[in-house]
Amino acid sequence: MKIFGKKLFKNNTEAIGILLFLLLAVLPLVLGMIYALLYSLGLAGLMSHGFTFDYWREALSDFELWFSLGYTFYIALTTIALSIFGALLLTIYLKKPFQQGWTGFSLYVPLAFPAIVVAFLVFQLGTQSGFFARILFQLGFISQPSSFPELVNDPLGIGIIAAHTFMAMPFLTLYFMNLYDQENIHDLSQVAQTLGASRIDQTRRVVMPLLLRRAFPTLVLYTIFVMGSYEIPLILGRQSPQMISVLVIRKLRKFSLATIPEAYITALIFMVIVIAALVILFRSKKFSYDLDQ
Repeated sequence: MKIFGKKLFKNNTEAIGILLFLLLAVLPLVLGMIYALLYSLGLAGLMSHGFTFDYWREALSDFELWFSLGYTFYIALTTIALSIFGALLLTIYLKKPFQQGWTGFSLYVPLAFPAIVVAFLVFQLGTQSGFFARILFQLGFISQPSSFPELVNDPLGIGIIAAHTFMAMPFLTLYFMNLYDQENIHDLSQVAQTLGASRIDQTRRVVMPLLLRRAFPTLVLYTIFVMGSYEIPLILGRQSPQMISVLVIRKLRKFSLATIPEAYITALIFMVIVIAALVILFRSKKFSYDLDQ
């Protein structure tokens, strides 16, 4: 296929691959969004009684929706910030030990755990009747297990952040280490050193900018993954506030049919915000990324 004398696809295999992606991934998403929009407008589904904006007015005036969106962004951004910080420290200062032996193997272990297993693990460790509370009680640091601070089902989402960080930091560490070698960052740091840059300047002006710039698309996509997670916030979160995925499922499964349009509206608003953020970020020249590299 050609457009203006240039091939749209490099070969037939690429064309078939892109077509399958559009059919299997993009098309169901688009159809789902269309159905959700029609349902929210009273034009489809069990609540289809004719065109109306009543469901949108009710949903947009619900404080729980906006609080949940803010809470979701807070959890995702905090998780990704902590994970990036830890991954950068391991990559810059402990790269060699974590590329060999059991130390290197330890990075792969958290990647083998499903999200629901990690959630139960954090729950067993971090509750006031959990492992940490009992250990501190036996050592005499606290007078009773109930004195242990709330790390699970807490308003700040500490348990949710801890579980996601446990999964994200090893992945980002391995990714940063791979980029470190691909981009020849060690050689560039040596050049900076010969020009008089200190170790701190090498890290701040060479290593970190290169790693973060090259990893930017992956970091954005992982942030979206955290925002859309379900099992971890369901097990480790509170009834209020709730992350957006848990809120949507709760509204869908309520006994009242009136909350179903609100669930679809919540999901649509979240998807529109995410898509708009992606468009704004990836249109910026500062964060441009050559996928062919």
